[in-house]
Amino acid sequence: MTRKRAGPWTGRRRETTVTAIGLVVAALAVGGDGPDMALINESSSLPRGLYVRTGERVSPGAVVAVAQPGSVRPYLAGLGMPGDVLLLKRVAAVEGDRVCAGDGTVQVPGREASRLERDRRGKVLPAWRECRVLEPDELFLLGDTPGSFDSRYFGPVRRSEVVGVYREVLTW
Repeated sequence: MTRKRAGPWTGRRRETTVTAIGLVVAALAVGGDGPDMALINESSSLPRGLYVRTGERVSPGAVVAVAQPGSVRPYLAGLGMPGDVLLLKRVAAVEGDRVCAGDGTVQVPGREASRLERDRRGKVLPAWRECRVLEPDELFLLGDTPGSFDSRYFGPVRRSEVVGVYREVLTW
C-alpha cells in the first residue's frame, strides 16, 4: 500500500497558513499597534516570510524590528530601500556582552560572523570597527546569513529603538 504525499495545502502547512492568516486578521481586528503588528520579510537576512509581533521581551536570540540607523540610511537608499522600511534582525548580544570586530569578522558570545568588505555592486560597505562590552540599553543585531546587513556594519543599536519582538509564522 502506498501512502499519498500531502499537497501544499494539506496537513501541517495548511494549519500553519491558516494560523498565520488568523493571527494577522486578529491583530488587525483588535487594532494592535498599527502596521507594525505584522511584517513581511523579503530580505535574505532571516527566512523570507510573515512575522507577527509577539509582545515578548527583547532577549538574546529574539527577532526584533528596528528602524534603519541614520548613519546607514543613505547607503540603504542607494540600494533602493525606502527609509521607512524596518530591519528584522536577531539579537546576538545584549548589555554586558563583549562584541569585537576584527579583520573580516565580528565576534559575539557563541558566534563569529564574517563581514564583507564590498557589496554586490563592488561598493565599500560601512563597517563597525570596535571591540568592547555593550552598554546598558545596547543590542548587537545579526541576521542569520553571511550577507545580512546588520550590526557588523552599523554597530550596536539602542534597546529603545526596537519596534517590537517578532515571530516567524509563515515562510516561503
